[in-house]
Amino acid sequence: MEYESAELPIVWFDRPAGTLLRELLDGKARIVDVRGDDPLEGIESAHGAIVGAAIRYNRTVYERAPNLRVIARAGIGYDNLDLDDATAYGIAACNTPDGPTVSTAEHAVALIFAATKGVRESVDRHEAGDGDYWARHSHLELDGSTLALLGLGRIGGYVARVMSAVGMNIVAYDPYASDERFAALGARRANTPAAAAADAHVLSVHAPLSDATRHLVNADLLAAMREGVYVVNTSRGGLVDQDALLAALDSGRVRAAALDVSEPEPLPPDHPLLGRPDVVVTPHVASATNAGRRRIFTHAVAEVMTALDGAQPPNMLNPEAWPGRSA
Repeated sequence: MEYESAELPIVWFDRPAGTLLRELLDGKARIVDVRGDDPLEGIESAHGAIVGAAIRYNRTVYERAPNLRVIARAGIGYDNLDLDDATAYGIAACNTPDGPTVSTAEHAVALIFAATKGVRESVDRHEAGDGDYWARHSHLELDGSTLALLGLGRIGGYVARVMSAVGMNIVAYDPYASDERFAALGARRANTPAAAAADAHVLSVHAPLSDATRHLVNADLLAAMREGVYVVNTSRGGLVDQDALLAALDSGRVRAAALDVSEPEPLPPDHPLLGRPDVVVTPHVASATNAGRRRIFTHAVAEVMTALDGAQPPNMLNPEAWPGRSA
């Protein structure tokens, strides 16, 4: 792909670019990143963009970026990329589906253990000097209990393998996963979210966010579950109705919850989900291990540079847009 002048193409990043990104793009592209209050600072000059989940990328953004040819979401979820608008503007939209898998799945497993073992509750009691710790501690032994997964993709499948090894029985809802995948993971198929969740001791959410899945975990689903269920979400905050979750925690229907995602992100310090002994909230950091971050950005850079070199990127979400502005 040829550019005006002999300069390298410009890749825009929606936050200050650190050492890793500069290392990965060294000699391949010039970096323009956001340093001030304008969240789209510098995007006007971009040929490619590597972006997070906080900004909605639609025609308003694309109109401001007349040179933009490819946008890569640094992660799996791409609900903040308007694919119809990207296609209309001839922009290749990509994600990095294999980048966050291991780290996010490990975080989900950690949150399952944290919730079901009452880690936050025990730490709070200990630090308060409450005493009578053993007698007051009442949580779940995972061996022989049931884990319901809403989504059996890359991350959900990884969690299924790990928790099956722990001794949990796995049931899952995923209308897009094949019977062969269910069999390979030793998971029982449920035909509806409610059927998956009905007898579960633990519910872990691994679905993509869309209009159809928003508030997939809602008051009706929670009411249909067993008393004292544990709820874990490492996918998207919009998949869980937080008001319904709070009500279920207060009633005891949900024994504890552990979340890496929320609405909004991050939660404000006075949010009612924070400060509770029965809730653990981490600020959407599941994939942010050293290995996970390197894998995500390596894949994102590869997607962007492939497109800027004139070839269709392998993880293009709107292939009908190709070659678009690259033509």
